[in-house]
Amino acid sequence: MPPRPVDISLIISSRNRAYGLKNCLDAVSVAASHAAYLRLELVFVDNGSTDDTSEIVSTWALTAPIQTNLIFEGRPGLAVARNTGMRAARGRVLAFTDDDCEIFPDYFATLAALFASDTEMVMRGGRIELGDARDLPITIKPELEPAVLTSDLHAGGFIHGANMAFPHGLIDKVGLFDTRFGAGATFRSGEDTDYVHRTFNAGVRVEYLPEFAVKHFHGRREIADVKKLQSGYAFGNGALYAKYLFDRRSNMRGMLRWDIRQAIMEAMGRRKLSDDLGLTYRSQLRDNLVGMLAYWRGPKTEHTA
Repeated sequence: MPPRPVDISLIISSRNRAYGLKNCLDAVSVAASHAAYLRLELVFVDNGSTDDTSEIVSTWALTAPIQTNLIFEGRPGLAVARNTGMRAARGRVLAFTDDDCEIFPDYFATLAALFASDTEMVMRGGRIELGDARDLPITIKPELEPAVLTSDLHAGGFIHGANMAFPHGLIDKVGLFDTRFGAGATFRSGEDTDYVHRTFNAGVRVEYLPEFAVKHFHGRREIADVKKLQSGYAFGNGALYAKYLFDRRSNMRGMLRWDIRQAIMEAMGRRKLSDDLGLTYRSQLRDNLVGMLAYWRGPKTEHTA
C-alpha cells in the first residue's frame, strides 16, 4: 500500500545546535496539535552534527504529535541539507524554518488555508519576529503589509529562508538549491535569494504574507556580530550578481546598479545604511565586489547535489 499523502512537510536543518533545539521542537508540537486535522510531517536534517542533535530529535519524536523523518546528511552546507530534506519530503506543500526559530501555534493551519485554493503555483514567505528583545533587530521581517515580488524589487530579503513555503511541484519547475550558496558553502549566504530569484524568473508568483509567522532567536547582541553577518550577506549577493550578470531575464544587474548608487550617495553624505548598527553602503558594495570576484574565480556550474 502506498504511503498516505501529506498536506505539509516542514523541513528543518541543523548542525551542532543540540543545546537550543527543545524550544524549536516544542513549538512544532504545539502547532501540530492545533492542526490535528492535517496530515503533517517534520523532515529534520542533521547536517553532520557531532553533538547530541540526532538523539534529541529521536527522543522528542517518540511522543511528538507529528510524523518525523530524521535524516543524517554528512555533507556540510545549508543548501545541501535543504536539498536532502526536499528529496525526502512527501508533502504537497514544503515549508522551511531554521533551528533557531519557533513557529507560531497557528502556523500549519494558516499555511494550509493559504495554499488550499491555489489554481496555479505560488511561493510564499511569512513574517519573522524578533524572538528575544535582547537580540539586535536583524535577520527579521516584521512587516504587516502583504506584498508581491516584481522586477523592480530585490529578491534578497523579500522573503527569508527561515520562513518560506511552496508547492512540492516547484522542484520540477525550478530544481533544487544551488549548493555553492548558503551557510557552510563557498559563498556563505544567498541560497534562499537565489531560489526566490529563479522561481520569479520561471514565471511563478512570489508573495510575502504576514499571516504565517515564526520567532527568530538568533542570539546576536554585539555590533561586531552584525557587521560579520552583513558582510557575509553582501558577499553572497555579489556572487549572485556575478551568476546572473549576463542573464537578460534577470534584474540582478539593476540591483547591482542600485547598490552602487547607494554607495555614491552615502559618500556624498546624502544616504546612510545604519548608524545604529555601524553598517555602510560602501562596505556593502566592497563585499559585493569581493563576492563577484570569488564567483568568477570559482566553478561556474550550478550545483544541486
